[in-house]
Amino acid sequence: MSPPGANATLVAHLSEAGKPVLDAFVNDVSKVPAGRSRLTVRHVAAAPAVDVRADKKPVFKDLANPKQAKGDVAADSVFADVVLSGTDTVAIGPAHLNLAEGTNTVVYAWGSTKDNSLALKTQTLTGMHSAPREVPAGESGRAAEHNESVPVGALALAGVSATAVVLLARKLRTRH
Repeated sequence: MSPPGANATLVAHLSEAGKPVLDAFVNDVSKVPAGRSRLTVRHVAAAPAVDVRADKKPVFKDLANPKQAKGDVAADSVFADVVLSGTDTVAIGPAHLNLAEGTNTVVYAWGSTKDNSLALKTQTLTGMHSAPREVPAGESGRAAEHNESVPVGALALAGVSATAVVLLARKLRTRH
């Protein structure tokens, strides 16, 4: 049961034994560190426990129906698949996932092994960006080679100021 007012997703799916069930999953919409993405995987398939891999490397192990696993990962594009727990036997995938910065990509493993209908479905939750720890400010490359030059904004401000002084001087001269 999800707490009142929680950001949740209601999922109608099959139990591991293949019986219809209804589960509520609370969505983690807390801030994600800069440069990171949150990956959440929910096992809602009539299937045994599985391992979830990204680019053939295990991310979550022994995930059973109706459980979920989540973690913050580098924002990146990956190929994900689902294998039977403790094996390299691919049950679902591979599927291309774009794990964008400041998002929670929720992946559902659903369907039935008995019916040979296993598949993935994704849901993307956005707006979880956090403030960056630093902002690149031209400390390298061509910007560093010319850091003794005057910024364009300062030149424009100086030009406007000089024009204002000249116009003010003319106005004062025509009065006297």
